[in-house]
Amino acid sequence: MLLDDIIELATDNKQSVTVLLRKCIVLAHQIKNEKLKSWANKELNGYANDDELPGYRVSLAQAKGNFSGWGGSAMNHWPIPPALLEPKHQRFAREVLLTQAISAYEDLVATKSKGNFSISWPTNLVLYYQERIENSKNMNLVSAYQEVTRGALVEVVDSVRTRVLNMALEIQSEIGERDEDLKRMTPQSAQRVDQTIVQQIFGGNVYVATGQSSMSVQHQTIAVGDWAQLEQALRNTGLSQLEIEELSTAVKQGDQKPMGTGVMGWIKKNAPKAISGGVKIGAAVGQTLLTEYLKQYYGLS
Repeated sequence: MLLDDIIELATDNKQSVTVLLRKCIVLAHQIKNEKLKSWANKELNGYANDDELPGYRVSLAQAKGNFSGWGGSAMNHWPIPPALLEPKHQRFAREVLLTQAISAYEDLVATKSKGNFSISWPTNLVLYYQERIENSKNMNLVSAYQEVTRGALVEVVDSVRTRVLNMALEIQSEIGERDEDLKRMTPQSAQRVDQTIVQQIFGGNVYVATGQSSMSVQHQTIAVGDWAQLEQALRNTGLSQLEIEELSTAVKQGDQKPMGTGVMGWIKKNAPKAISGGVKIGAAVGQTLLTEYLKQYYGLS
């Protein structure tokens, strides 16, 4: 049983989180849930630079620098307070964004029993502050890094494991233990499962991506009148089967014209739920996205 396998993997700290997440992808395909599939893939492959990270992947970490000066003088591992950096760079002295694949952190935790891990500053950032750090006794910054504790990486791995465990238990309680139960979910059950995933995996909130206000909504072409293409596009935005069926009803009960009040009301209602690449894109952009899909369906684009 798939859910039983996931629960067993999640409760055993000796089992690989990587294997656990791959099981989650299988589950996501079975229940047709884009949110879960996207999250599991990001955990397995790492997060992009413009992704908004979940809270458990952000760790407090101070910065330290190595400086060199005339005559071989040097200062090593000198703390760099955030106040010495420009506001846009201060996070490099406060927190570390743990964007790598979960397997990297799992391996570090397994191979190092104690101590801290160093994450180097970007080369261009070091170059920018080479001569800009005050109180450095006229020395130049040669390199800088942030220290992350082993405990912080343990928390990342354990957080993923616990979230998956709670999700699987809730779905099993809601749907049943058999694989056949997953394949025969009603639209109402699918919606409840979707809510469970948002609550247990995302903590009740789907992540808001940076820079999404200018995203393109032309990335998928829908042929005029092709409901199958429209339905797949809507699934890709994370909408449930029940929400898609509500649109189907609104389309069939139209006001004798495309994009009538029923359809527009549906767009307004569901725009805040839309996601792109597993992240919530906001009501305004979501409304633009859904409107564009409907315009293509009606041949208005």
